[in-house]
Amino acid sequence: MGSTVAGSFVRLSFLGVALLLPNVATAADALVLSEIRLVGTDQLTSEDVARGLHLQIGGQTSRGELIRACDQFRQMKLFGSSQCGYANHGKRISLTIYVKPVGMPIVFDNFVWTTRPELITRLKHDIPLFMPQFPWSSGITNDIIRVLQKVVNERGMKAAVRYDDHFWTERGMNVFYVEGISTPVTSLHIEGENAPSPEAVVAFSNFYTKENFSAARLTWVTRWVIRDLYKPRGYLRAVAGEPVIQCLGEKDGAFPVRVILPIVSGDLYTFDSVNFEGVAKPHAASLLSNWKLKRGEPYNESYVNDFISKVILDAPWAVHSRTSTDVARPCARLDGTTKKVSLTITVEAPRKTYTYTGPIDEECSANMGKLVFTPTQ
Repeated sequence: MGSTVAGSFVRLSFLGVALLLPNVATAADALVLSEIRLVGTDQLTSEDVARGLHLQIGGQTSRGELIRACDQFRQMKLFGSSQCGYANHGKRISLTIYVKPVGMPIVFDNFVWTTRPELITRLKHDIPLFMPQFPWSSGITNDIIRVLQKVVNERGMKAAVRYDDHFWTERGMNVFYVEGISTPVTSLHIEGENAPSPEAVVAFSNFYTKENFSAARLTWVTRWVIRDLYKPRGYLRAVAGEPVIQCLGEKDGAFPVRVILPIVSGDLYTFDSVNFEGVAKPHAASLLSNWKLKRGEPYNESYVNDFISKVILDAPWAVHSRTSTDVARPCARLDGTTKKVSLTITVEAPRKTYTYTGPIDEECSANMGKLVFTPTQ
């Protein structure tokens, strides 16, 4: 048996039979891939990149093969941008990929019989370059559909997995769902210290328990829970934990679920004072006579919003016309030590713009309440 190198082919002679096979790299180009580095993200490891691009760390390669692998990586659009660098050390070469993360979270919308960690583990096993966040129209979208379809088929369900490339992508989520299955929400529960009363939760969730479960929509419902059931009671820094979705089994082809929201209420903030500025300042005495929130009571954002819309902007001195109205800009300053809130409501003359271009105090930017901007003509 013998072998000779001929151009980009290897000639093998075995028992008198000559074979001409393509060579991975010519003798002059043959290198050993010593290292793969990914700079700019921790969502993928060197091993993930090697598996996903069919490279072998410690194996034979060539600069041409690495260039092709980098082109493939870029075409997959896993990041906002990517750039490759190569470093030779004798017969060894290392590959460094510089990336700029730009992505949206993946949401498994109605896979209620399994869990998010289980699905992510399965996807990572089958798709080495899978990440829980990736840009819209990524090159792995079809691969994700393929793997999730296997999950559905293994369940014995005759339903197709789809990717929402319009409604939810425009709202910052990569949503995958099973088409046509019924996942009715039977009840919503809220757990945690200072949780609202069961009666309040039932009254709030009447609209929600008439719907099919959607993990994407639940992100909205969670925000509404904090807005309607926590902030009006003075819990201005409530934080929701990971929802618990309990599948109650399969009944007549449907998968009913119970939704549990763990919420940390945070500290209770109380109202301390309110001041009126801008065009409302000359009318402060009249406005204060209508102000019902008392010092020491839980700060209520809903009350502030209602006061702005029903008292300030409906006042006889406020500007009202078909094309313009006054702008009311609330600024709630929270004292982290005393847990008291000092509120300033600034009312400005009409502007012919929807955009407020002036400076916004950082303390207020997260507690703006309601902004009423003037319409354009």
